[in-house]
Amino acid sequence: MTKAVVQSMKTITDIGPPVAFLDDLIPTAVAVGYGELGSDGFLGYEGKRVRVGGRSYEHALSTHPPASLSFDLDGRSHSFHCCVALNDDVPRGRSHADFSVWLDGRRAAFSPRVTAGEPPRDIAVDVTGARRLELKVETSRWPYSHAVWLDPRLGHEPVQETSRTLVDCLQRVEMTLPPQVPRAERCIATVVSPGFERLVDDLLGSLHAYGGCADALRVLFVIGDCAGLDDLVAKHRCLPIHCRAISRVNPTVKSVMYSLPLVVEAEHFLALDGDMLVLGDLGPIFGTLEACPPGTLLACQEGNGPVWKDLNHALCTVYGGRTSDIGRLLGSVNGEARYPLVVNDGLLAGDREGLLMLDAQIRDMPQAPAWTDERRDIWWRNQFVFNLALARLGCGVELDPIFNLQLNSQDVEMRRYRGRVQALWQGREARVLHFNGLGRDKYPEFRQLFGTVDDPLSAPGAGDSFGEFLRALRAWVGERGVSSLAWSVYGRSDARDAAVADPSTFPLLALLHYLLRSSGCRRVLETGTARGVSAACLASAVAHRDGARVVTFDIEEQEDRQTLWDLLPEEQRAVIEARTQDSVLGLTAAVEAGERYDAAFLDSQHTLEHVLAEFELATQLVSPGGLILIHDVLLEGATVGEAVDRIQDEGYGVARLWTAEAAAAEGDRLGLAVVENRPTSRRDSE
Repeated sequence: MTKAVVQSMKTITDIGPPVAFLDDLIPTAVAVGYGELGSDGFLGYEGKRVRVGGRSYEHALSTHPPASLSFDLDGRSHSFHCCVALNDDVPRGRSHADFSVWLDGRRAAFSPRVTAGEPPRDIAVDVTGARRLELKVETSRWPYSHAVWLDPRLGHEPVQETSRTLVDCLQRVEMTLPPQVPRAERCIATVVSPGFERLVDDLLGSLHAYGGCADALRVLFVIGDCAGLDDLVAKHRCLPIHCRAISRVNPTVKSVMYSLPLVVEAEHFLALDGDMLVLGDLGPIFGTLEACPPGTLLACQEGNGPVWKDLNHALCTVYGGRTSDIGRLLGSVNGEARYPLVVNDGLLAGDREGLLMLDAQIRDMPQAPAWTDERRDIWWRNQFVFNLALARLGCGVELDPIFNLQLNSQDVEMRRYRGRVQALWQGREARVLHFNGLGRDKYPEFRQLFGTVDDPLSAPGAGDSFGEFLRALRAWVGERGVSSLAWSVYGRSDARDAAVADPSTFPLLALLHYLLRSSGCRRVLETGTARGVSAACLASAVAHRDGARVVTFDIEEQEDRQTLWDLLPEEQRAVIEARTQDSVLGLTAAVEAGERYDAAFLDSQHTLEHVLAEFELATQLVSPGGLILIHDVLLEGATVGEAVDRIQDEGYGVARLWTAEAAAAEGDRLGLAVVENRPTSRRDSE
């Protein structure tokens, strides 16, 4: 940025109402991929001006991707408005860019695949309360990506919600995008159109029953007016993406799923045809994506076998095309006709990068929509376009046939085995059955088994946060040994050593985790942080809930505590608040501050007097009926057991949890007392 430009800019507090243009402000951080940041209507290189659609702009920011601009906000602005485009000096269709607006590290708006020559797109974002605004631009076609932000301005009026639309890469439908970009680690999507509602109902029901991916976001692309849509969405807890057909509605509309990452922000995606049944765990597909290089796309061979010797053979036999069509679609060829992997796209999996590349590659085939529609008797031509894109990208990886067993060309042995539906193919269990083509009416007795269930187990899960905690714990113990757990629920009663009988599930920690998670706790307090093992476990139990907090007291910071916490996922690490002070003094201050908690875990000094003092304060901090857990009841040389007896004598319900005399020892006996924060007299009166 030139000195003159910097001197001409003002800080946000200098800008009076009603509007502040961003090119009048000083950004706190600037990164552009080529040239300099352009402002005040300049492109930032060669002295050129911003011009879009033949119009010049006095206020504009030019940021050749990859680019990022950050601005500090003063909290007085309520809205950000702009248009985004590529400058007129870029030939039509020559390049494209993805524009996004971020608020305090959260993506608030996304305008993907803005292509040279198209009219400017509007962006409007509510920035109320935000402290940092960031404008980002990315592209997969770096040359000539002259990305510009037109009239970027802050305002004092709230943003009025408007619908955003996007056309899929094969120009089948126009999607109405959600106001906020959906986010998930994993996303599973399918398509429904009129007449196919029952098939999709069955698919989604089987996914709940056997798919094993409860934490995945389920997306349903809805083409047109589908019967009973609201019931279908509510029943399966799907995110509906409403689509308006702009071409003939036939199976080619499933190309909308090629554009999944422009609709949902996720790391891994799985797209399923609506005429499928899931009969086995789909987790290995996501595991395979994690093990593959970035940009990988997974699919099964067409027909579940080497039916075609290469892509050209498939083009001329099943897709009704000619060899010259490859050049027509790609413009230039580089051996794609000889690509040996010909796949069926009924099941398609990929990471974000791979699907973005797929979407971009198909958009770079301007003849693809027309070619797809030329043969109305061959309504699966979209699949050849998909295969051709894989060949050009060279990113396809073959999945085992059991993940897309195509009944158009295969038969299976359907049966019930040990209480579940099973499909055997060549002596193996198929995990996904695809009732495509000639297989549409096969095995009718096994159809609608899942769709007829009115209340499937469809609630979205919060993820295996305990498993994430255990991964962190194993890594931490791996460098320190089991003895590092001496001051945890796995410590022996002599307080000098530890014993873990079952490291596969750590059942003592699992009890602590699920006791609080199943009780609906959000805010938990702990006394006696020690090395932070219990605090980390408590955090894993509550972090997925709004307002989660684990406040833990200790008079000193123990060695390696922070190392363990740093190993936790950010969501869990962020809810831990360590207070370095005596527990009784800390709890007293919390009472005076009016703090409230759902549960308490008392595990600091193990004397009668100290436990009773902590308990009395905990009864004032924990909501009535909440749990107060007291650990180390069996600690040698301590008087915690006497304190628990005294608490019970005062009318509190106490459950003593430790190993029965004839049971197998898990660790060195749990030694945990669970107290309901409601004395018997109060319970009786209620």
